[in-house]
Amino acid sequence: MHPDRRRRIGAVTAAALLAGLFSAPAGHAAEPPRRIVENLDRGLVAVPSGEGTFLSWRLLGTEYARYGNDIAFNVYKNGRRLNRAPVTKSTTYQDDSPGAGAYTVRAVVNGHEQKASRAALDFADGYAEIPLAAADGYTVQHAWPGDLDGDGRYELVVSRLSTDRSGTDLLEAYTLTGERLWRVDLGPNSLAQAAGNGANDPAPAAISGSTAIGGYRNDDNVTVYDLDGDGRAEVLVHTADGTTFADGAQVTAASPANQFVSVIDGATGTERTRQPVPDDFVADGPAGGHFGIAYLDGVHPSLVTKLVTRVGAKRGAFRILFQTWDFDGTDLNLRWKYVVPATSGATSFHQIRTVDVDQDGKDEIADGNYVVNSDGTLRYVVDGAGHGDRFDIADLDPDRPGLEGFAIQQSELGVVSKFPWYYYDADTGERLVTGVHPANPTSDADLDVGRGSAADIDPNHPGYEYWTSTADVTRPGAGVFNVQDGKVSTTTPSVNFRIWWDGDKASELLDYTHVEKWDPATETSTKLFDPAGVVSGARNATPFYGDLLGDWREEILAETADHTALRIYTTTEPTKTRIYTLAQNPEYRLGWTVRGYLQSTYTDYYLGTETRRIPRPAITTEEGALSRDDHA
Repeated sequence: MHPDRRRRIGAVTAAALLAGLFSAPAGHAAEPPRRIVENLDRGLVAVPSGEGTFLSWRLLGTEYARYGNDIAFNVYKNGRRLNRAPVTKSTTYQDDSPGAGAYTVRAVVNGHEQKASRAALDFADGYAEIPLAAADGYTVQHAWPGDLDGDGRYELVVSRLSTDRSGTDLLEAYTLTGERLWRVDLGPNSLAQAAGNGANDPAPAAISGSTAIGGYRNDDNVTVYDLDGDGRAEVLVHTADGTTFADGAQVTAASPANQFVSVIDGATGTERTRQPVPDDFVADGPAGGHFGIAYLDGVHPSLVTKLVTRVGAKRGAFRILFQTWDFDGTDLNLRWKYVVPATSGATSFHQIRTVDVDQDGKDEIADGNYVVNSDGTLRYVVDGAGHGDRFDIADLDPDRPGLEGFAIQQSELGVVSKFPWYYYDADTGERLVTGVHPANPTSDADLDVGRGSAADIDPNHPGYEYWTSTADVTRPGAGVFNVQDGKVSTTTPSVNFRIWWDGDKASELLDYTHVEKWDPATETSTKLFDPAGVVSGARNATPFYGDLLGDWREEILAETADHTALRIYTTTEPTKTRIYTLAQNPEYRLGWTVRGYLQSTYTDYYLGTETRRIPRPAITTEEGALSRDDHA
């Protein structure tokens, strides 16, 4: 570990511990250490709206942790203040003054104005466009945000796949203003994806089925995060023989089965170090997998890598292996390795989630019907549950302690699931409500549930709703269910992703590239946003959506129809709701680090219609700064 980093981490951890010790009332436990998060800038954006310009910026979680709502903002155009009184009820502003200009905002703390933010990112065309480097016949699959250069603004790492699978997989990095930083060619091993055994199986090649993106479209084996605490994110990826980094250096290995976890410098695209991928599953055939980030010690981020293969006949039994890693700026060190027992009943889903299910400050690893503890031991397997494609974990019920989950179940190759879906306690795995299969199924579609979603879409009922893609909603177990009140509708909305887009705290729905709002009174949906000239990709998903810029609401990253650029869209809906940026909420931010099958992202507190006060997060930055603005 670099001495400077060791001193910084020690100072931050000691300060957090001492703060807890000396602030804790007698008879109460000390405050746990705070997890170290990114030091983000204000994220100010300016978008044409109506007769003027809509402005939106971040309230940072680090600021909210210290000041709560006792922080205000002033808005400036060309150095002239626009607002008469400080903005306190929102982090948005509509400017209808004449003429163009450069916008900035300044925080006001204890009556003292702080320094100006970076000038607003200008969405002059209603979006920000990022031109893609030439790559004929390629499309963008996934995107991972990360602050690659340490300036407080996210950059994007994207995976690009050859549409006819004749070209090797590419990783590229771009700034939000359209500058291409680097390209890594994942090499000939990535071509093996074309030969997959089936839509849910990895390709029959080396140990990962692909050096980076994974066996088919269900895996990722890439993530982006600042692991060594220097303020600049690394790119973590599976590599193999022939992988070529941005400086021309290549991985050489004797066999395609010799694969590695490589740490790539996020600013330059060059390799910093690597470690071999475990060979436990080589005899069982090819393996897919996922990468993600978890705070296993509650303070520092660690890399989580998952390998999964199916043994024997097509889509046979799952074998699953986890390894977790720490990077100190020089070396990638193994924290622990865990092979999930084959007899445990655990079955792999298509995306892991890293989330603190027991609320002790340390993250667990959830994989559908089971959870692995932060120390690499099995926490639970949900009784009776098998393989499914999607699952959600969040505080779905505001009146119930802890987090809950909702998962769907797949029936495949003659193996019928015991139930179509289940709503459960995320800490213990106890099923709270279980769906029911129809008594007289007429087809496999009656038993195989391919999609499910959880979101607060009905303000007439407390907490979240959940529903599946089941076509016949008159069947038992089908329709929209509320976590407290049971079935509330026999008609269902789109089931792809939930998104916070308009001004209220309820969820809207994202499908393909459009946003829609569910009306429970009419049981129909209305489109709120439907951009032209962009397309979705596999599974009707865009490469990314999330709170990338501006206030707490979420942006959409979509690829143009000609595959030559990415566009970022942000809402211009006014709101009187003020919430700290979702990018500094622990569960939400870690949701970005796993792509895989793509699922909705959630906060670890209840965010819905009934939310009145947001809990303060236990977070800090590496240097202990609240933000990139100077605070009193």
